Order: sequence, then structure tokens, then C-alpha cells
Amino acid sequence: MKNLTTQTSVLEQDLVALHSGTPQSKEWFNQSVMNILKAPTQSSFAKADRVAEAFTSIDVKIDYIKEQQKLLASLKKQLETAKSYAKVEVSDALISLGVTKLEGLAISSITASKATAKSVAKLVILDEDELLNRGFFKVELDKEAIEKALLSADQRAEVSDYADMTIELVHKEATIRINKRKTLAHEEPIQLAA
Repeated sequence: MKNLTTQTSVLEQDLVALHSGTPQSKEWFNQSVMNILKAPTQSSFAKADRVAEAFTSIDVKIDYIKEQQKLLASLKKQLETAKSYAKVEVSDALISLGVTKLEGLAISSITASKATAKSVAKLVILDEDELLNRGFFKVELDKEAIEKALLSADQRAEVSDYADMTIELVHKEATIRINKRKTLAHEEPIQLAA
């Protein structure tokens, strides 16, 4: 089984250090990549695997963190629900004993309050069409339709006095894509060391 706490390669450590965005971290990472790519004793396949291994290792860690976040979110919701129910039960217990405030040593006090009900206004639409006819609606620009009109020869004149399109230069950094092999059914699941 692959273990998430095993020693990481220098390349992976330098990859993780890139989060700082400093020139030095970029230089270290570049040097680590160059060391692998210039290694005379390794085949191009081995070089590709070593570089990709750092990225796949990061992917595994990210996936593990995502799963843990889901579990923590679920646990948080359960604890919040349990806490909410417990507050009601403690309040009911105190009130049933005629106690509205219980003094403590570590805490100042616990104050019990009875259940209450209040009226809250809630909108119910009975006739939507009639309300629309009476002017109860808002109008918003259809930006997608305006873009299409500006790009079409037929409708351009209709909107060109009121809207225009600008060209923005969007810079995209150079990148690579790791093409993963299809996983085999016999691969062992990844496990975090205890």
C-alpha cells in the first residue's frame, strides 16, 4: 500500500515549495526538473515517470484532503445537530425542575429559556400573471444576447451605439498535462500511516 507519510522526493518538495511563488523556489524546482531530465543513466521513460510521480503524489494528497474535508464537514454537521438537540433537552430538563438559571464554577451560568413561537410574514403569490401585468417585475440586460448581436452582421447596428466589446489579453502560464495510465483493478488502495 502506498503511504501518504513516506519520504517525498526532492522534486516533490521543490514542487510544494512553489506555493510561495518566490524566484528562489522557482529556481530550485527548475533545477530539480533539469537534474532529472539531464540524468545520463536514465531512459526517457524513467525521466517522464519521475517527473510525473511528483505530480501524481500531489494529486493523491489533494484527493485525500478532499475526502477528509468531506468527512469533517459531515462530522461537524452531526455535532452541530447533536448540540442543538442537547440544548433543547437540557433546557426542558431545567425548566421541568423549575430552574431557569444554574450557576457554575468553570462557567458563569446556564440559562434556560422556554420554547417560543412568533409570527413571521411569508410571501405567497396567488396570481403571478396579474402581478406582472401591474408592473411588479424587474428588467435585466441580457448580456449574452447583446454579445451575440454585436458579433452578428444583422443586429450589430441595433446595439453598437449602446454597447461595445473590448479585447482583453489573458495571460496563461505554460503548463504540462500528466496523462495517467488506466488504473489496474489489482492496485492497492492508498492508506495514511497511523
